[in-house]
Amino acid sequence: MNDIVTVLEQQNYYSIPFRIRKSNHLYVHAKVNGIKGLFLIDTGASNTCIDSNEKSFFKLLSKAHKAKASGAGSNDMHAEISTDNTIQLGKWKKNDISLILLDLTHVNIALTEYNLPKVHGIIGSDLLKNNGAIIHYPLQLLFIK
Repeated sequence: MNDIVTVLEQQNYYSIPFRIRKSNHLYVHAKVNGIKGLFLIDTGASNTCIDSNEKSFFKLLSKAHKAKASGAGSNDMHAEISTDNTIQLGKWKKNDISLILLDLTHVNIALTEYNLPKVHGIIGSDLLKNNGAIIHYPLQLLFIK
C-alpha cells in the first residue's frame, strides 16, 4: 500500500475506492439509509443530492426546498429536501444527513450517451468539505474523516 494511505488512516481517514470512467466522471458506491446506490463524486456540486425519481427506492421523506437548483444543462429545477438520513461510503458512515432531491434525468441522459451506467445521486462538496475529503486520483481513492 502507498505511504499516503497509511499516514491518512493514522489521522482517522477512511479510504473509499472510486472509478474514473471514460467521461472522466468519478463513480463511487454508497449506501443511503442502508440501500446501495451508485453516485458521482462532484466537487462542483454544492449539495449532495438524490435523483427525485429514486425517492421511494431510498425511503426518503421530503418537503419542498425554498431554493431552486441549477446545474450543468439545467437551471431553475424544483428541489426538495430530505433530513435525518444516513449515508455510508465504505466503512465511513454519517448520520443526520440532509439530502437535496432533484430530477437528475438530464445527468443520466448525458451518461448514457457515453454508454455509462446511470447514477442514483451525487456526492457534493457539502459532504466532502465538511468531512475533510481528499481525492487521490492516481490511487483512485477518496479519503474522508
